[in-house]
Amino acid sequence: MPELPEVESVRRGLAAARVRAPVRTLWRSEHRLRIGKHWREENLEVLVGARPGPVRRRGKHIIWEFFSRSSASNAEKQKPALGLLIHLGMSGRCGIARSAEPRARHTHMMLRFEDDRELRFVDPRRFGGLRAGTLAKLRAAPPLSTLGIEPLDPAFCGAELQTRLGASKRAIRDALLDQHAVAGIGNIYAVEALFIAKIHPLTRATRIRPTAWERLAKALVQVLEQGIANGGTTLKDFRNVVGEVGRNQDDLSVYGRAGQPCPSCGRPLEGFTHGGRSGVLCPVDQARPRGGWVR
Repeated sequence: MPELPEVESVRRGLAAARVRAPVRTLWRSEHRLRIGKHWREENLEVLVGARPGPVRRRGKHIIWEFFSRSSASNAEKQKPALGLLIHLGMSGRCGIARSAEPRARHTHMMLRFEDDRELRFVDPRRFGGLRAGTLAKLRAAPPLSTLGIEPLDPAFCGAELQTRLGASKRAIRDALLDQHAVAGIGNIYAVEALFIAKIHPLTRATRIRPTAWERLAKALVQVLEQGIANGGTTLKDFRNVVGEVGRNQDDLSVYGRAGQPCPSCGRPLEGFTHGGRSGVLCPVDQARPRGGWVR
């Protein structure tokens, strides 16, 4: 599933397209997307006639703001009253194309703008999600309203991370994936950050000391910033707005490298599986704590 760097790469690509023409038409396939109560009412038709505004991100979600038809004519006075919420799910992609370009297989939504460009949402597995409505309501309702702090937030630090996760009895790798506590982190970047911080992924969160929380917070910022600079990580499905793969998979320290030498000590890296998710660790640099780990 695309994590914060991948979604940020898509957000930047959409913003760079500088779409400003109003929405002319909406096309939606007959296939349902994400299953879940927060995604049942897509309400996409409210965007017809609206003018695109800034493209933002919250955790793993893209929020494209739109100026409604009733907004003032002076662009400086317009306030983005509407929003399009996009979740890429497991295999979702979105990009801007000319209307004459062939439609890719598994395209499920197209917004055609008056400049004959289109926003196209493609999702082979259909685990993605689309919702539109007033910007205020989108932000005040789940899933956005339930998201935790982001590691790239200026207020993020070791103490903040400990406050949010320090009482959890879960393995720290699993606790980091809780979007209600910390938004944007997925399995790849959690595994990478834990390696840099020298913390065993199955260490119980309650057993982590304040100094280790600080190392982990800094490591999370480091791996996310690296992922963003590299345009995201592509292991299978991820593509950016123009269909390019990310480059960060070439710079991963441990994820996907079980059996290879540890970049720090040279010992073979070990793979593990917990909670249905796989990962990789160094048995030397991330030694298993005595009695403080989740089996």
